[in-house]
Amino acid sequence: MEVTLGGKQSSHPAGLLVAGMILFSLGCIWPAVVWDDFQLERDAAAWEITNATVINLELGSYEYDCSSEDTTSTCTQYTISYQLRFEVNNTIYNIRDSDEISYFESQVWKIDHPVNSTMDIAYNSDNPNEIDVDPGNYLPFLPPLLVFMSTSVLAALFVLGAIKGAFSSSNGVKELTQEEKEKLPQSSDEITFAYTKTVWGVREYQHPTVEALEKKLESYSCTEKQIDAFFNACKEKEEQASSFEERIDIEWLNGVNEMVEQHSSINKFNLPQKVRMARVFLIMVSVVFGVVTLLFALPLWLTYSALPWYAWIPIWGTISPIGLIILSFKIISEFEKFADQGLFDLLIQFVEDDDY
Repeated sequence: MEVTLGGKQSSHPAGLLVAGMILFSLGCIWPAVVWDDFQLERDAAAWEITNATVINLELGSYEYDCSSEDTTSTCTQYTISYQLRFEVNNTIYNIRDSDEISYFESQVWKIDHPVNSTMDIAYNSDNPNEIDVDPGNYLPFLPPLLVFMSTSVLAALFVLGAIKGAFSSSNGVKELTQEEKEKLPQSSDEITFAYTKTVWGVREYQHPTVEALEKKLESYSCTEKQIDAFFNACKEKEEQASSFEERIDIEWLNGVNEMVEQHSSINKFNLPQKVRMARVFLIMVSVVFGVVTLLFALPLWLTYSALPWYAWIPIWGTISPIGLIILSFKIISEFEKFADQGLFDLLIQFVEDDDY
């Protein structure tokens, strides 16, 4: 049985389509900026590989002012100067170069490529003086790719929503009147307040009318504890009923629904349920990123006592959801203090007073 609640209007298809196009365009900006660098790295990946000897290596650093309008601070920039020697077709090449690098890269050079060590490099066979000391390193292009993929998926969902909305409109789907939206679905099944919980922590009541009433009470900002107390009071009333007329049936639930519709509560976004669903999602995200942290970031830290910027992504992906979950308990606690707007007291009075 289909349950329709509370006057929720679907978004206009054209609006969804425009939003999807804008989102996709924004996701293309960063990949477009790094596209030329990506092509250079891709071309270098096809170069010949040879073994080069580190003849000289100098690692240094300097501080510079990186203050903002509100704070005064200094930052450290690490530098490298090196000389590599390798042989191509019986010709010796000595390449000297210097660059600004990150602290992690300086640690990699210090530990993996000290003086007199050897390392694999790529060179352009047409011009062996043109080399790549880190061939095939596409990790710097991973964040733009992730942004592009994420925005593309979201944009696709918007577009699909627009297509679905346009298709529904073209099929002439009848929109419910306000009176029809306010009514509960009618079922001849025996009234029961039993429920099961989904993996998201959302309750699903076995009886369709009770399920619809519970959703409506949530939309009117009643908390889970208040709904439990009301339904428990209903079960007690049912157990103590001395006659058939006093028993809770579909008409009695319709009476509750009419009283709720006449109440002055404001139909609100059901924050507690959404937060509970978000907690499950955040736990899953934290677990996934935690595994990546253990397999990828931790070994790097143990080897170099430093991390590249991209290794911090799974770390923050592990820690941030935990902080948000803790914060969600505080949000729900504060929300429940001002939630029901007097509706709960009226519900209990409705159960206790037969002449309400």
